[in-house]
Amino acid sequence: MFRTRTLVALLLLALAGLLAALGREGQRETTLGRGPDRAGGKVERCVTCHVRPEEDPGGAHARAAVGCSSCHLGNELAFDKARAHAGMEAEPGALRTVSRTCGRAGCHVREAQRVATSLMARASGIVSVDRWVFGEIPQPRGAATMRETLAKADPSPAERHLGKLCAGCHLHALRGNRDDAIHGNGSGCSSCHVARRLPGAVPRPHPAVDARVTDDRCLGCHSRSGRIALTYEGLYEVEKDQAGACGDAATTLHDGRPACRAEADVHRLAGLSCVDCHLHTDLMGDGREWEHEEDQVEITCEACHGPVRGGSAGTETTWGEVTDPISRDLLRQRGETRPPEEHVRLGRRGTPVWNLRPSGDGWVTFRKGQGVALATKQTPIDANHVLPGHERLTCSSCHAAWAPTCSTCHTAFDASGKQWDFAKAVETPGRWVETSEGYAARPPALAVRADGRIAPAMPGMVMDLDATSAGGPRASRRLFASLDPHSTGKKARSCESCHLSSWALGLGTGTLDLSGAEPAFTPPAPAAEDARMASDAWTHLDAEHPGAGTRVDLRSLDAKELRRTLAVGACLPCHRDGRDPVYRDFEQAKSRLAAGGTRCAFGNRGG
Repeated sequence: MFRTRTLVALLLLALAGLLAALGREGQRETTLGRGPDRAGGKVERCVTCHVRPEEDPGGAHARAAVGCSSCHLGNELAFDKARAHAGMEAEPGALRTVSRTCGRAGCHVREAQRVATSLMARASGIVSVDRWVFGEIPQPRGAATMRETLAKADPSPAERHLGKLCAGCHLHALRGNRDDAIHGNGSGCSSCHVARRLPGAVPRPHPAVDARVTDDRCLGCHSRSGRIALTYEGLYEVEKDQAGACGDAATTLHDGRPACRAEADVHRLAGLSCVDCHLHTDLMGDGREWEHEEDQVEITCEACHGPVRGGSAGTETTWGEVTDPISRDLLRQRGETRPPEEHVRLGRRGTPVWNLRPSGDGWVTFRKGQGVALATKQTPIDANHVLPGHERLTCSSCHAAWAPTCSTCHTAFDASGKQWDFAKAVETPGRWVETSEGYAARPPALAVRADGRIAPAMPGMVMDLDATSAGGPRASRRLFASLDPHSTGKKARSCESCHLSSWALGLGTGTLDLSGAEPAFTPPAPAAEDARMASDAWTHLDAEHPGAGTRVDLRSLDAKELRRTLAVGACLPCHRDGRDPVYRDFEQAKSRLAAGGTRCAFGNRGG
C-alpha cells in the first residue's frame, strides 16, 4: 500500500512538472517565437528566438553554420533569456574575449594572436610621441601600449591627455567608448570585419560580417591626425568659418565636420580600396611589436611599380619560393592558385603582393573585392627618375600632390571643464582645449628621415602646450611629422614646387629672394622666438641645427641642403628639363659659373 501511494505521488509530481514545463514552453513560444533549435551541428537554442533574417550575419558566419554562441558566448542551452544571455559577449572579436570567440580553436587562432600585437591594437607610437612632447621620456620611442596607459591609476599629464583625446582609436576600445569620429560596430576584429552602422541609417539587429574590409571601416580612425583616409578620398577638413571659402567644393564629412573636396589619390580614382594595396602584415601585424606605423607597414611603391633605378634584387621572386602561409591561405579561400614558376613582387619583409600578377611584358593589379584587372605601369628609367642629386628622394616626395595642414595649434588644460575619458568611459573633471589658426591643404614639405631619404612631411606639432593645470609643462614645440599623405598624383609635382617653395623647404609662408649672392627669406609673420622664422616654419636659412621631427633623427633640410636646393631653383627659369647638361654634374656647373666660364641671367652665383 505504501509503495502504491509513493508511486502515485511521484507520478502526480512528474505530471505537475510536465504541465509547468509545457506552460513555460508555451509562454516562451508566445513571447519569443519558435524556430529550429540546432545550428552548426549542435543544439543552439539561441536560434529558437533569433529567427528574423536581419538577425543573421550571413556568409561564412551565417546563423545556420555557426549559431550564435560561437561568437557571442552566453548559455546556448538555456530557454530563459536572462540565463541565455549570462556571460554573453556583445562585441564578438573584442580583444578581451577574442581567445574564446574569433580566436578559439578551429576558427582564427593565428589571426587573433597577430592582431593583439599589431599597432592597431597597441597604439604604442601614439603613446610614445605624446609622452615625449610632454617631456616625460627622452625620445619618441617606447613599447607602452594605449591599453596599459588607460589602466594606470595615477596617469601622468601626457597619459591624461591621451585618455581624453587620443584613446578612441585602438582595437581595445569598446563600441560604447568611442568618440564621434568612429561610428563603429565593436572593437578588436569587429572594428574592421563588421559593417559600419552609418549615421542616420536604420540600425540592423545584426550587421554583416565579412572577411573583406571596405574603406568606410578604415575611415573612422584614419580620418583624424594624419587624415590619410580623407586625403585618399580627396577631402580635407576646414574650420566652420572657412567652409564658405571652399565654394562648390564644400562638403561635410561622415561625422559632421566641414570639409573641402580636392583631387583624390590616383589609386582611388582607379577604384582601388585600402586593402588592394596594403598587405595582411600592414593591417593585422606579423606577430612582432613594432613601435611606429612606418615600421609595421610593408608595402612600397616599388613593390607594384618597380624600382626607380633599375634592378629588382630583393623585390621579386617566384611563387615556388614563397613560404608565407597566410598569403597561400588567402588564395585558397578564394579558389585561386599560382604556378610555382610565376613571378611575384614582395613587400619590404618578403610578403608577396598576391593580387599583383605579371601579364605579358608588364604587370596588372587585381581589385581584391571585384577581381577587376588594372594595368600597373612600371617606373620609367628616364632623365627625371635618374636625375643626379635625386637619389635620396622617395617616390612620394615627388608624387604626393598635397597634404592636410594645421600650421599652428594651441593645447591647454582647463581644470574647471569636463570631458569624456576613454579610460573610465564617462565624463570626468578636466578638459583639454585645442585651438588652431585653421586647417588647409597644400603640397607637403620635405623631411630627411633617419635613413637619409627625403620624404613628405606636414606640420605635426607646431604648437604651444600649457599643461600646468594638469601638473605638466608649459612649452612650445616646432615639430613636423613625416608621412605618406595618400594623395598620389599621376603627374609629379613641378621642380619649382620644391626648389622655389619656402613651404616645401620648411621655411614656412613668406617670400624667397634669390637675386643676391646669398638666398634670403622674409616671413610676413615672424615667429615669436626668432624673427628670422615664419610662425608656421620648421627651420630657417641660417639655423645651426635643422628642425626636429616626431621620430628619432627625423629632421628638416639643414642649412647646406637648403642652399644647394635653392641654387637649383635659381637655374630653373632657364634650365627646366632634367636632360639639360647643367644637371649632369651640378656642382661642376656651379664651379664653372663661379670661375666666370659661363654667363647667367642671375649673375655670378657660385654659392
